Amino acid sequence: MAEPTIALQINENTEGSPTWTTIATALRWVGPDASAGDLTDPFPAPATDGVDAFFDNGASPNNGELWHDAGTDVQITVAGRNANQNVFRANETGGSDGTADPPELTAYDDATDAGNRTAPTTWLLVGTSGTSNISCVRAVETETAGGAAGWTGQTHDAAPTDGNELDGDNNVEAANAVLAASGTARWNLAACAPHDATAGLTSFVYALQYTYT
Repeated sequence: MAEPTIALQINENTEGSPTWTTIATALRWVGPDASAGDLTDPFPAPATDGVDAFFDNGASPNNGELWHDAGTDVQITVAGRNANQNVFRANETGGSDGTADPPELTAYDDATDAGNRTAPTTWLLVGTSGTSNISCVRAVETETAGGAAGWTGQTHDAAPTDGNELDGDNNVEAANAVLAASGTARWNLAACAPHDATAGLTSFVYALQYTYT
């Protein structure tokens, strides 16, 4: 068998009617009124999505969550979003080859570090004093159990009750099953904004780790 052909995709529609779009370059954590600096409803968006209008449907869960540590943890969210399952997925497009074991979603400082599995150093992934040195980037697998396996409890400075913080090889969120030929694995995404975050633009890369035969 050969290495699987895998595309990483983001939902550009609603939870109930997902439109999966392959990520060409990058995502960014923003809110639907990001142009006005409003983060009342943050979610991951394509880097080129200037108006940030997709997936902002009050009738259904939106596709990300953000916790803000302002002395007391504040979860910025909408009702039901913690049950979202159609956010981010790995899609095997080759049709003939899958992974040998469940793929693992994690995050690194950059693509080079992901390829070398070098431990992260950026504050987003190693955390800050405000997060008790726990990664600000989180994920929960939703492919097998669906939305019921989403966030059921999470605090700003502790590992999620469901899912995991992402920190290189130290902490990963594995899929529930192998990624079959023409199969998918899905995750819900979250992020934290601690009060002692470093100002300015900070980037990282999501990485899908897997073995194949």
